[in-house]
This record gives sequence, structure tokens and C-alpha cells, in this order.
Amino acid sequence: MRILLVNDDGVLSPGLSALRLAVADMGEITVVAPDSPQSAAGRSITLHEPLICNRIIIDGQFEAISVSGRPVDCVKLAIRELMDKPPDLVLSGINAGENVGINIFYSGTVSAAAEGAGMGIPAVAFNLAGDAERMDFHQAARLCRKILDRILEISITTADRGSGKGELINVNIPDLSSHPPRGVKVVPQSTAAIAEQYIREQDEQGRVVFTLAEHYEHAPHQADTDVTALYDGYITITPLMSDMTDYKRLDYLLQWKWGDLT
Repeated sequence: MRILLVNDDGVLSPGLSALRLAVADMGEITVVAPDSPQSAAGRSITLHEPLICNRIIIDGQFEAISVSGRPVDCVKLAIRELMDKPPDLVLSGINAGENVGINIFYSGTVSAAAEGAGMGIPAVAFNLAGDAERMDFHQAARLCRKILDRILEISITTADRGSGKGELINVNIPDLSSHPPRGVKVVPQSTAAIAEQYIREQDEQGRVVFTLAEHYEHAPHQADTDVTALYDGYITITPLMSDMTDYKRLDYLLQWKWGDLT
């Protein structure tokens, strides 16, 4: 199996190294990741600057290619130019922090996986909740591997029903600092809004500037979603789609007579 491993925390992220170690025996692993942290980069790509690639050795253990771009840039470049053959699987993570609810739309980790899925390659995004200073990525990586093995088993057995090619799955591991996960839950993405705020300040030139506060809350809470299940201590698995079409709304709009608007 050929695996493309990417992330949004940067090529030197401990989560990336831990995930690479956990899947090392699965086949040929190609690591292509941003040369600097790209959290909340979403589906953005680099258009007006060249992408600089460098081959580096991580912790004396494996080779990686650092890219002066976004997570999605890494996937596009790896598949189109850097790999001899397209990968059989794209893995993104392990992200330092959860990606649940509407944060999925902002996430560079999920977006990198979504780019692979959009190119017809099964992809999984892995995320770890908790305090960044106390994150046990090696323990999280072992859990990710167990989840991944199960996902691949299910994908293979249901391939005739169309769930294999281009499948996109988002996995979140709960905070491991106090106790192990309570179990695994397959849940939908929460659509609850985020309660957030900007910090208003004045810079040295007297200009009013705003900084988005790091702390935020998902509110109101929706039961049986990725947000609530993760906070309850469960590993969450959420299948996603790159197709954002609202088909019910599409059918409704198709019934309208639009006429000649030109």
C-alpha cells in the first residue's frame, strides 16, 4: 500500500512523527507537509508564489518533504508531481487539537484529507483533543492505527456499495491526560455555532486592532454529535463529503421558472 502522510501543524510536528511510526509497517510511506504551522488554513492554496520543497530527515528516523505552502498544496503537489504513483490512502494528522463541529470547515488537517478524497483517494483525518503541553501523541497514534485498521476492513468489505474510493473520514481522539477513551462513537458533525470573541486593542500607531481569542465554545450543544461525544470522552468517527450541494434545495430551485435574465 502507498500512503501519503500530511498535516497542518508542520513537518516537525510530533503528531506527524507519531502517526508515521504507527503506520510504518503498512507499506510505502511518503511524508509531505508544510514547512511551518498552518492551522485553520482550510482549503486555501498558494497561487501567486512558488512552492519551495526540501527533503529533510526527521529525528534521524525518516525522510520527509517540507513545502512552503498550505496543507492542500502538499496533497496536490505530492500526488501531481512528487510521487511516482498516486497513493492508495491519504492520512492527515495527528492534529494538535480537536476538529469537530463547524471547525471542520476551517481545519487544514481535514481539508488536506478532503483534497485527497476529492481526487478519488480514500482519506482519513486524525485529531487529538486536550492541552497541547500534555498531549500523548504516541498513545493517540496507537489508537489511530486501531481505528484505521477497522476503517480499512470496513471499506474493503463494503467497496461494492461504493464506500471505498474517495471516502473521507474525520477521527477525533479525546483528551488522554486523565483517562483512556470511554469507547468509540460514530456520530454526525455538529452544526452548532461557535461562541467566540475578538480582543480589541490599540497598536503603537494608535490604530484599533482585533485579535481572535483562542478560547471558544460550541453553543448551543447538540446531542449525539461529534462535539458532545468527544467531550464525553469518546473517540468520534464522522464520515464527511466534499460535495456541499443541498440536494433538497436544488430540487426546489429547479421547479422555478428563471426566464431569460441575460
